[in-house]
Amino acid sequence: MEMHNNVRDFRQLKVWQMSISLMSEIYKITSKFPVEEKYTLTSQLLRATQSISGNIAEGNSQLYIKKEINFLNTAIGSASECRNWLIIAYNAGYIANTDLNSLDKQYESIIKMLFTMIKRIMNS
Repeated sequence: MEMHNNVRDFRQLKVWQMSISLMSEIYKITSKFPVEEKYTLTSQLLRATQSISGNIAEGNSQLYIKKEINFLNTAIGSASECRNWLIIAYNAGYIANTDLNSLDKQYESIIKMLFTMIKRIMNS
């Protein structure tokens, strides 16, 4: 089983930094959702967006390459889940189309960066 041979700092990763920035935006947006969504849509969206940065950090700290890839793959899934919840929020009238499009593009960028990371790791 292949292993990493150095200590790495996830905070230096642009994709992690982007996910943290996006999480701040999601906190602001969900704070405007109706109170009745607190334990449903708001909770789902916040947990999914938190999962992105968390899985990037956890994956980057793994000793084994296969484990790192698994965590990055989970982060991709969480980013896609966020895109889903944002569409639901838009359909419910909680966010504007411009917000949906802007946030969706940011999640898409994160997904592309994670795919690139995984490919780079697999080819090294």
